[in-house]
Amino acid sequence: MTRSDFSDRWHDLFAGFALGNLTPDEQAALDQLLESQPELRAELQAYEAALNQLPQGLELPALPPDLEAKILQGVHASTAASLGEESSVPAAIAAPAAPRYRWAAAAIAAAVVILLGWDNYQLRQSLAVNRQKLAANQQKLAEVKEAFQQLEREQEAVQTTLASLQNPDAVYTLEGMGQLTDTLGSVITKARDNTATLVAHDLPTLPEEQVYRFWVADEDKELMYCGQFTVEDAAPIAWSLPDASCSTQSSQVAITIDPITASTNSGGELAMLSRSVEFSN
Repeated sequence: MTRSDFSDRWHDLFAGFALGNLTPDEQAALDQLLESQPELRAELQAYEAALNQLPQGLELPALPPDLEAKILQGVHASTAASLGEESSVPAAIAAPAAPRYRWAAAAIAAAVVILLGWDNYQLRQSLAVNRQKLAANQQKLAEVKEAFQQLEREQEAVQTTLASLQNPDAVYTLEGMGQLTDTLGSVITKARDNTATLVAHDLPTLPEEQVYRFWVADEDKELMYCGQFTVEDAAPIAWSLPDASCSTQSSQVAITIDPITASTNSGGELAMLSRSVEFSN
């Protein structure tokens, strides 16, 4: 037996089963249908589930006002017929009724469609919310990762500074000059690796065509070029010293702002000066 053999009748059987009103013959027909087409069991379960939802969403229709009179009229007619009397049965009673479960089948089918649509809507809403949460979590993860990387950079800078502080050959405390009066810093030089390290506060970043240059005063208090650097962040800045005499203790050091193409024979605008004897250019 195939599904087409039952056409609309199998809907009636499912609805009757869900309602618990099948006759023995109808139950036998339903059993035979499910045995031949086991895949219909899932649909039968959908009917039962939808029927459980019907009391919440369906309103019972009002009974016709003349229903009681028609029932009594039918009873009288049946009694008269049993006594051999002639009786006219009302057309409303004699007319063949529609299939018993057609209304229930239609209601259950509609409920199934509504429930499936609602489930799909909720699923889409849940998926959208989860995507938003995922995007927010990914953004937070990126921020945490960036913060962690920044901490690593700062740790490396601190380690560099600590390494520079070990056995320095000279240490200078500098203060800002001119428009940089709020700037403070310290320069440490080491002859062992021929480097200088600057730790500065509020030292501004220069345009690409300019650099900071470090100068050390010799015995005659003349400026001697001792390297240049740029500022990108607040981390300590290290650069190589061009001459061994740059790492020895001096009476005065200075930092100037110079064009990157300027000669190293003399310094430009004075940016920072060490707290020592007066510096003469």
